[in-house]
Amino acid sequence: MSDGRKNLEIGDLVTHLLYGEPWIGMIISFREEIIGTSNKRKVRALVQIQPGTEFEGFFKRCTQTDRVNDNLGFVSVHWLFKIKEKRWKD
Repeated sequence: MSDGRKNLEIGDLVTHLLYGEPWIGMIISFREEIIGTSNKRKVRALVQIQPGTEFEGFFKRCTQTDRVNDNLGFVSVHWLFKIKEKRWKD
């Protein structure tokens, strides 16, 4: 947690705080940015939106600095939460 990643790791499936469970992405990498002159750091995750989900094409509406392509872009880890594994009963 001290690195600002909220215990998120590359390969984790995540959801977005504002968009809920239908928003599903996989963390590809992390990027740390220094904000202003105060040396504050902001950690952003490169997230691939999962094809076939409701939010496919999510990054179309994002700024060019956050968007790599329509389904790949950067999101502040502040908004991301790891999807918990659910066990199915037989």
